[in-house]
Amino acid sequence: MGEFSKYVGEVGEDIVNDFLTLFGWRNMCNNKKVDCCVSTHEKITHGVDALYVYDSLLQKQTLVSVVVSAKYSASSYTSVKSTFRDHFKDIANTIECYNKSQLKRNITKNFKGSSRKEDIGVLFYLNNDENEEKDNIKGTIANTRIDSALKFNTIHVIDNARAKFLFESLNFIRKKYKDCDFFCNNTTLNIASSKTHTKIMPVEYITSPIIPISVASENGRRFILLCDFDFSKESLILVFNLARKLCSDFSSHYEIYFKQYNALTDDPIIDEVKMSQINEDDDIIESIDVQISSYNSNFRNIKNEK
Repeated sequence: MGEFSKYVGEVGEDIVNDFLTLFGWRNMCNNKKVDCCVSTHEKITHGVDALYVYDSLLQKQTLVSVVVSAKYSASSYTSVKSTFRDHFKDIANTIECYNKSQLKRNITKNFKGSSRKEDIGVLFYLNNDENEEKDNIKGTIANTRIDSALKFNTIHVIDNARAKFLFESLNFIRKKYKDCDFFCNNTTLNIASSKTHTKIMPVEYITSPIIPISVASENGRRFILLCDFDFSKESLILVFNLARKLCSDFSSHYEIYFKQYNALTDDPIIDEVKMSQINEDDDIIESIDVQISSYNSNFRNIKNEK
């Protein structure tokens, strides 16, 4: 039983590393240990399954350390609240001790120009059960009482459902376009940054309902939005307006991919939304090209996959 548990853990770590590579996170540290410096943790060391450090494009002069915990089981989710609480506590304690560790000092000293350091956790809480009805546990863990003594800023949680979205959507777009970038919008937090297109997916996008992508083309850049929700008129209006707001200065070609989309029933809505959201007062020189489809391909949406 012990050998099987070890094997399951190794499989889980391999799966998670594949995800991190898909995010553009390369040259990571894997399977590191940091000394525990808090007696109440009742540990000698904390294990770090993966660690990735990068300069943030979303927050100026900020160096981000992403501490990754891979929790993978052979069976379906059971005792979700208590198991999740234990996993969450484990990564929170790891982050607290990583913040004061020699490992952090050794790595971050090689990055220059940052005035702020942020430690962010990513908890992959996955299993081998292929029953998709049980994949989404967000509703179950949303009201979980977290120990107020835990010290952390942000921890992103990836369940089976979110992992499926990340895997399907990012692989879809990477197969369609061999060279694509993640788009980072200029805000008051990163106003000094001149770079808006990057190969590195910001950790904030891991749980974002929409992931913005840009692709260079002969006619300028294509702007792509990957959506972790189904197509509807309301969702299209929201995402269409978001696309116009984010990329009006560099692209008039939008591609929006939903979890579910049916060309027969949904296609007529596209022109209706496009006309209703653009008026004569808009400062638009070129006509907008909008392509809608799904990253979950089937014969019902193949019409728009070109």
